[in-house]
Amino acid sequence: MMLMRGLLTFSLLLALALPARAQPVTPDRALLALAGAELLLPHLARPAPFPRALAVTRALTGDDPAWVALLAPLEAIAPQGAPLPRQLAASFGVAADAAVLAEMGQGDSRWQRWMATAMRLGARFGGGDSPALAAITAAEALLDQGALEAADQALATLHGPAAAALAEWRAELQRRRAVDAAVAALADLVTRRAALPQALAGR
Repeated sequence: MMLMRGLLTFSLLLALALPARAQPVTPDRALLALAGAELLLPHLARPAPFPRALAVTRALTGDDPAWVALLAPLEAIAPQGAPLPRQLAASFGVAADAAVLAEMGQGDSRWQRWMATAMRLGARFGGGDSPALAAITAAEALLDQGALEAADQALATLHGPAAAALAEWRAELQRRRAVDAAVAALADLVTRRAALPQALAGR
């Protein structure tokens, strides 16, 4: 076990030390790429930033175009991380209240936020017909179901002050959507590449 760990550490240090240049795909490099992918996956399931894990994975996966294309969208997300769906649902109410008040041209006092919350609650039972309330009510129901893409699409129909009030929250939602898409693509690529080391070794 210690020997295997030492070999992996040596391979990682070697990969990080080598200058970035095109290299032939060998069984060892293919295995390193798979190890890098497996290292990154647990970090994508958490809300915390993951720049170090991403940097190590990039070093291990090398300049393979498929890996490069898959990891590129994560560059801008890694320093911040991405909130989990349950965290997005929990924080939505504050952003939604701000959007309702913005559409009405109201301020942001405590009692006005209470009023916005009451309006959102009423909209769930069929009350209220403003564009913001309709989109927010739909999005809230979709968030409860874990349907992040559909919730984002519902909120994309908003314009003006209501859309501006939700912009920061939607940016967090879109970071999670991008990470989830990367997880699916990463798992698919790992599955397809898992047989590559054996195929290369058999040449």
